[in-house]
Amino acid sequence: MAGRLQDKVAIITGAGCVGPGWGNGRAASVRFGREGAKIFAVDLRAETMVETVERTKETGASIETHLCDVTKDEEVEAMVRRCIEIFGRVDILINNVGGSSPGGAVALSEENWHKQLDFNLKSVFLTCKHVIPEMEKVGGGAIVNTASTSGIRYTGAPQ
Repeated sequence: MAGRLQDKVAIITGAGCVGPGWGNGRAASVRFGREGAKIFAVDLRAETMVETVERTKETGASIETHLCDVTKDEEVEAMVRRCIEIFGRVDILINNVGGSSPGGAVALSEENWHKQLDFNLKSVFLTCKHVIPEMEKVGGGAIVNTASTSGIRYTGAPQ
């Protein structure tokens, strides 16, 4: 029986995991694989995706990896181009890159403020900028932007 995402192509950014176990990117890769999607797993470091690849392959899904700094336009453009070369289309984009630096307005440096904006916002803008035209070519798609609870509540002062 085919899954709900049979033959759909999903780009999943932040597909690695900073530690063992489950992160959102890893979980999405495995779940989408179980549903029949072809996975284009993206992260900044290859070693974070090893377990993601293993677990996704166990579902029988096709998975390819790509290293990319999603805060850099030329790297995101190359990422999308590579996904198209391999799979021929993009149906789903999971924006799962993000994080935070400790400190509020007083403690956070302006440099770290800009890094946070790039990491959490610019990355979403750039992936959408390059993926949406490809989705339009195939008649549409789905984009999911994940976020942390830190975006809606205070998570504590730096230690």
